[in-house]
Amino acid sequence: MQTGRTMRGDETAALERSVAAALRTIAAVQAERSAPPVRSARLRLATIYGVTRLQKRRERDAAQA
Repeated sequence: MQTGRTMRGDETAALERSVAAALRTIAAVQAERSAPPVRSARLRLATIYGVTRLQKRRERDAAQA
């Protein structure tokens, strides 16, 4: 008695193509994020975001004191 479904050759090939496409997409995104212009822009935005949060927290703390 068979309990699980076995994959046929064409289903296996389709799954392999799907996984390969997903891996290519991941690799492309990682390469884009590590590219110097994108990386520096992301770091700059992260710095601005951090400074803004710090300023807002200081304003809140000053208003409460």
